[in-house]
Amino acid sequence: MLYVVGTGPGDPDYMTIKALKTLERCRVVAGWPSVLKRLALGGKEVVYLSYRNQEEELQRLAKLSQAMDVCVAAHGDPSVSDWELMARIRALGVPFEVINGVSSVNVALTRAGLDLAQVVVVSQHANNPQRLESCGRHILLIPYPTQEGLRAAVEELRRINCGEIWLMENLTLPDESVRPLGEIVDPSPLTIIVAKCNPHRDPSL
Repeated sequence: MLYVVGTGPGDPDYMTIKALKTLERCRVVAGWPSVLKRLALGGKEVVYLSYRNQEEELQRLAKLSQAMDVCVAAHGDPSVSDWELMARIRALGVPFEVINGVSSVNVALTRAGLDLAQVVVVSQHANNPQRLESCGRHILLIPYPTQEGLRAAVEELRRINCGEIWLMENLTLPDESVRPLGEIVDPSPLTIIVAKCNPHRDPSL
């Protein structure tokens, strides 16, 4: 199996137990040198990725993952600012699992005394960085955990031309549910909405 493991914002103490167990299990660990230098990797095959070799090495890792556990280690959480890496992983066409980690975004919010609801996160940590005018195509929303709160959130998303709306409940728990929005029923207290919205909507809304 191929694993993409978030290794936290820098301090190894921020790594999750699941990340540590996955790294321990994998015989081959790949990643940027700045990530790998802070991991204990004794006895493992270490693959240093770079912009020059990543395509070739990821193809090799994909083949190896069909016979053994292989890990690609990423800064923070790979789903926060490693979208180019994740696009390459998906294009490999092999099964993989993401082991989420603590993002530096979490730490920065704490240092600034802010909540995610008070900021718009823009990542330009990529070869083809996110353009500011492209922000807002997807909305991740944490609704008030009642039927009325969920209904109000969905109505607001539809008002700003969001079409595809997904409901995610109890993420990481045994009864996790990820599904397109259907009938609005009593939501779990652990409910998140992800909506794909029209990037050309009226900016005055």
